[in-house]
Amino acid sequence: MASAPSLSARRLAAMLGPSEAGSGPAYRRLATQIRGAVMDGRIPTGTTLPSERSLAEATGLSRTTTTRAYEVLRESRLVRTRQGSGTTVELPVGAAGSTSMLARSPRHDGIALTAAASEAPDGFAALIQRAMTSLPAVLATDGYLPDGLPVLRERLAARYTRHGLPTDPEQIVVTTGAQSALSLLVSVLVRPRDRVLVEGCGYPHSFDLVSRAGARLLPLPAGVDPWPVEEIARLAPVASLALLVVDFHNPTGQLMPSSTRREVAGILQRAGVTTIIDETLRDVSLGDTPLPEHYAVHDPGAVLVGSAAKSLWGGLRIGWIRAPRSLVPRLVQARMIRDLGTAALDQLVMATALEDGDLDLRTRKADLRHRRDTLLAAVEARLPDWSVTRPEGGLTCWATLPAPLSSALVAVAEDEGLTLTPGPRFFVATPAAGERRLRLPYALAPDLLEDAVARLARAWDRVTSGQSGTARDPDAVDLIA
Repeated sequence: MASAPSLSARRLAAMLGPSEAGSGPAYRRLATQIRGAVMDGRIPTGTTLPSERSLAEATGLSRTTTTRAYEVLRESRLVRTRQGSGTTVELPVGAAGSTSMLARSPRHDGIALTAAASEAPDGFAALIQRAMTSLPAVLATDGYLPDGLPVLRERLAARYTRHGLPTDPEQIVVTTGAQSALSLLVSVLVRPRDRVLVEGCGYPHSFDLVSRAGARLLPLPAGVDPWPVEEIARLAPVASLALLVVDFHNPTGQLMPSSTRREVAGILQRAGVTTIIDETLRDVSLGDTPLPEHYAVHDPGAVLVGSAAKSLWGGLRIGWIRAPRSLVPRLVQARMIRDLGTAALDQLVMATALEDGDLDLRTRKADLRHRRDTLLAAVEARLPDWSVTRPEGGLTCWATLPAPLSSALVAVAEDEGLTLTPGPRFFVATPAAGERRLRLPYALAPDLLEDAVARLARAWDRVTSGQSGTARDPDAVDLIA
């Protein structure tokens, strides 16, 4: 069994930087700094932290300070100390403070603004009942569907064709969600030491997939535009693969214009770069303007990933890949050693949703527009000095904070029963740039969104006024920036 990664005292001290001066206790400021480094992914789960003594020597703090800081981290369930094994970062899956986008608050009244997902829409149960009427025909087969249910592949292909991208059913591979699709593609297309072009600010779990395959991320500059064309042209010659989100980019919500799609596709094609386009959020268009064409219109070799999770429901674990015919056999073969296929009933539900040719999302979009506007109105009322985007699609707003306090804010918000994902988690090369950013999903019910923003505003007041001690230590003050 491989041993857990260890973090030296010198490296941890350099990672945290100097402790901010202030009237609050140094041990709590140190604990908050370490917590922020865990939440933004700089210290992965499973890492063994340095001893209290060695950390004290490396930081110039007293042994008492580092000991009490570790005690705070243990109380918040961020670390566990075992006799003879040291202190290890050990978050349960979904725990508050986890780097997962599915983190939840441990409080019974907690609210999580982490996952960009909502409850099933009205009428979803009726959709399942309609699908059940077609189940006997599926039950007459052996149920193993490594490439997908034929009727679903046919309807997905027909949908692409109607949307201006001619597609055959043989180009479709159905997967257990978009994350499964991306994982399958990475396993087939990425090799250790490959260089993969990605947005400098984007979806963290995609970055994790590529990194764990042993590839090197080539992030674009994390500026106002997620896709600076000049930088794409500069990096394309050394990249073997590109992974981009061009439809309601996560987390910024931006939509790549048609002219940019054409230009970027030309650059990457000429450089021989295989491109994966994550279209998970494409169907969640809240405006009235028609969407730009599919990226693959300009690059027939591009691979598209779709999903039902955002347009219908996250519990419907249906994703799909639209790929060149030459790639499909490799994907199906790789799939055979992974999970042998996606649940037949889930596929039947998705096929039923497409039986009229396309998804009817009119009611859902109207509801999401209301939720988005509820969130924005609440932020404007309670946090008027924040700047927040008003996206025309996707499920998240992207906030700019007046000060670089994102990680500290996330830590303090936990005491308010509000779970957030710190801004640095979305940045590849420059996590510090994320300290002025916060992703705010708006898929929850309007009353929960208003409550969440009220908690967020209280946490922000505490952070900016220095009053960020926990309920267990009401006299403590945090001044970590």
